[in-house]
This record gives sequence, structure tokens and C-alpha cells, in this order.
Amino acid sequence: MSTTVDPGVRPRVRRRERQAPKAFLTIVPGYFFFVAFLLVPLALTIVLSFTDWNGYSYDDISFNGVQNYLDLAKDPVFVQALVHNVAFLAGSVVLKTGLALALALAFRKAFPLSGLFQGIFLVPSTLSLVVVGIVLKFVFDPNNGLVNPMLDAVGLGALAGPWLADTSRALPLLVLLDVWVGFGLYLFIFIAGMASLPGDVFEAAKVDGAGWWKETGFVTIPMLADTIKLVLLLAAIDGLKVFATIYVSTGGGPNHGTEVLSTWAFFQAFSGNQVGYGSAILVVLLVITLVLAFFYVRQGRADRLGKDQRP
Repeated sequence: MSTTVDPGVRPRVRRRERQAPKAFLTIVPGYFFFVAFLLVPLALTIVLSFTDWNGYSYDDISFNGVQNYLDLAKDPVFVQALVHNVAFLAGSVVLKTGLALALALAFRKAFPLSGLFQGIFLVPSTLSLVVVGIVLKFVFDPNNGLVNPMLDAVGLGALAGPWLADTSRALPLLVLLDVWVGFGLYLFIFIAGMASLPGDVFEAAKVDGAGWWKETGFVTIPMLADTIKLVLLLAAIDGLKVFATIYVSTGGGPNHGTEVLSTWAFFQAFSGNQVGYGSAILVVLLVITLVLAFFYVRQGRADRLGKDQRP
């Protein structure tokens, strides 16, 4: 039994074979930077976490097994930093996702200057976190800052105080700063997700007499479930890797009141000259991030399988 071959297949195959080397050459630089600036430092950090090294001479490196990880359980500052990371993560994720989703729903129906407002909300995401931390430290300075005089001027002087030197104010303030910096990116992710939703579903909801609230709660948000999960994961990873704003504005103080895993690891490695111990802290942070990514990928696969099995 003879089979006929589409005469256009062989030219396409030859064209792909000729283009393969060019495509490979364009991918190689990306793989090089990925390996050199991500995988290699990551592997070295994991290796160093099993060593005792002061960071000065490679001759002083000595392997101490899992001793660094055993010491973590005895370190009260590490436990405190881990608690702060969890609190920062919860507050940042909830506020970023909620604010971005609420604004995306508001921007769904275009109104005058809506595009301008969207651009304004994105601006904080483009700012240097170091600069943001320096400005925060200046604005909330109890002696020369701007916030306390403004509160006094409007009759709210009772709220004035040493903002970044107060353990009850510093961490919530840094959470709000992180939300202000990062929510604009997630706003655009939600807007893009809404733009891909089928319009006929909303038309059917209107025909059934669904108002804005019912349409949002029973149609829009359920259809954005995958996008919401993506934003939650990205916001969680951002919340875990927070470093620059805290390091510049408070340095982890006062009295470790804003210490997180990344700042404590930095202090141990570069100020305390315990590179191995600092690397162990970063490995713990890496494991937490990988666990979040694992559950996200697992949930994504389950969602895709559920969709494929639908009639």
C-alpha cells in the first residue's frame, strides 16, 4: 500500500534542518548566562553551607557537615527572622494580590485617563529598591523627616514617633512599602488575564440579569483562577526574597525587629565572617521558595488534567 507524501513537507524539513544551527547559536548565550550567573552560584552556596569558612582565604575552608543547619535551630535571631519572613510574606501577598485585583476590576471598563493611571501605578515597580529604601529612611526620620511635621501640621501629632526605630511600626511599614513598589506589575498581569476571557460568557451573564457584583463573583474571578494562582506565587517569591529595602532603611533593626532571612544571612556572611553559616540560611530560604514553586506546578498540572478530562 503506497502512501503519498505532501510535496511541501520535505522542503520544510530541510529548512528547519538549515535553521537549527542558527537557532542553537541564539540560545547558547542565554544558557551560558543561566549557568554562569544562576546555577553555579546556587551550587556554590549549597556547597558552602556545609563548610566553616571566614571568607578570607580558600585555604581556611573546612567541611563541617550539617553543623551549620544544627546551629540554625539554636539561633534565636534566625527563628525571629523566619517568623518575620512569614509575616512579611502573608501581608505582602494578600495586600498585593487584593489591591491589584481590585484595581484591575475597576479598570476593566475604560474611563477617562484610565491608561494614565495604569502607567502611574506601574512606575514604582521600575524604581531602584536601594533608592526607595534611602528615601523611606529620610522621609520617616524622627528628627529631619517629613512625616512627623506633616502629622503635627494636621493635628495628628499623637501619631508621630520614631517610625523605623519602633518594632511595632517598622515591619508593617516595610510591608506597605513592598506592596506599593510591586503591586503595579500584578495589576497588569490581571488586566492581561481579563483581556483573554471570552466575551460571550459575560454577555450570557448579562442576559441572565447578573449585576456587576454577581458577574464579578461568579464569572470573572472563577475564570481568573489560574491568573490569581500565578500572581500569588510571584508575590510570594517576591516576599521571600525581600532584602534591599530592609537592609538600606533599617538594617534589620531595631533589635532585629525587621530582620529577615536574607538580611541575617548577609550579616553572618559579610559582617560576622561566617560564610558557611550565612549560606545555610540562604539554602533554607531556597528550600521554602522551591516548596512554593512545587505546589504551584503541582496545582497547575492538576488544573490542566481536570480541563482535559472535561467532556
